[in-house]
Amino acid sequence: MELSEATTAEENQAVAPLPKEILMEILARLPAKSVGRFRCVSPDWSAMLSSAYFVDLHARRANRPDRPRLLLAPVGSSYDDCVYSWQPGGQVEKLRSDDFAETGLLAPVTKPCHGLVLIRCTDYRGYFVCNPSTGEVLPLPDSEVPLKTIWRPSISGQPFFYGVSYGLGYCSVTKQHKVVRLFWCNNVSSCEVFVLDKLAYWRPTAQEPPSCHVSEDKLAVFVRGHLHFLCRGADIITFNTSSETFGSLLPPAGFEDASPLLTELDDCLCYCYGEPDSDDPYHVFLLRDYMGGRWEKLCCIERSAWPESERMLLRSLCISPLVMYHSDDGQRRVMFGTGACKVFAVGLDTNIPEILFTPDGTIIGSCDDDYILPLCLFEEYLGSVGRTVEEMAFSSPTTKAWSDIFKWMPARSVSELSLVCREWRATIMTDRFIQSHVAMQI
Repeated sequence: MELSEATTAEENQAVAPLPKEILMEILARLPAKSVGRFRCVSPDWSAMLSSAYFVDLHARRANRPDRPRLLLAPVGSSYDDCVYSWQPGGQVEKLRSDDFAETGLLAPVTKPCHGLVLIRCTDYRGYFVCNPSTGEVLPLPDSEVPLKTIWRPSISGQPFFYGVSYGLGYCSVTKQHKVVRLFWCNNVSSCEVFVLDKLAYWRPTAQEPPSCHVSEDKLAVFVRGHLHFLCRGADIITFNTSSETFGSLLPPAGFEDASPLLTELDDCLCYCYGEPDSDDPYHVFLLRDYMGGRWEKLCCIERSAWPESERMLLRSLCISPLVMYHSDDGQRRVMFGTGACKVFAVGLDTNIPEILFTPDGTIIGSCDDDYILPLCLFEEYLGSVGRTVEEMAFSSPTTKAWSDIFKWMPARSVSELSLVCREWRATIMTDRFIQSHVAMQI
């Protein structure tokens, strides 16, 4: 017995550890939450699995294009304040509660941008950047009722905007996520940028935007380094997230003003139109030639030719393409989502719908129909959403010292000091500083 134990111990010592490259290839195929647990093994593993190289490797290996996964934020009679995930052929999984929003309903309003999703809380409760893989959530400042949308007659010359559209993009040069919002009022536009995990507040873009009539229900779409804002009249304003300059695109030829929609499909900008809650044709175009601005008609779905049962089941206030994939028989298919959290696919050559998912009979239960799509693609991602401005500002002893000085000054002086640099402005605009300043002025 003792000899057997000694032999086993010698064999274990003789086994060489796996090379670091092979170990990372294995771990890169695990879900983000599992990788998070392996970070606790040792300081070396934590450093290895938190490196920028591994985060990028994991994003490529853990997300298979042939097996799309969806993020669901349904609303209905059985709503339990949770968000879910689902994959074709699998079961619905509960991801986390949506308790980060005090009131209102949540809707993922953008597709994943390097793993992060922009979430809107209805009832004017603001926007959040969320990493569904890790459960991290970052509330965006001044997004419930932006100051620029509040009429302040005491401030002369201050423009008052009543239209705003948000978008989440990524700058490949600086490796930073950027939230961009475009305001509109009486043929005047203004655009601001908020960089995640940087001690700065909303700031103007490097270039003034062209006039663009936007609305909050038309969110910007990020494709090929640009955010795309759909304006009234079907024109498209583009925003380069690296140079922060603007451009424009024309809609597809023969466009009809019937509930137009912008999204991303097959790594291309996608333009759709057709009344969702009807039997009218639903047109889908792809901008394959981005530089030339030439649209390709992908398909025209003739819903009037569908069987009655499918037409009634899939009729919704909102329809949007989600992803293009190849079925088991090799046919190209487009997966669609509806405002009632139902998912179906249509073959590009057949026009026949295949029902892939309905919430009834799952842990979700029945869902209400809505004008806002309650689902989007889900990507495994290890990156962080970043810290709040308040966390960054008051973790610095220098910034905290300046804050203690500023809170004794008159409001006009503080307003002037907010123009000195981005760090001071970010600190002055935090709720913590505002509350401390008010307390000192009483």
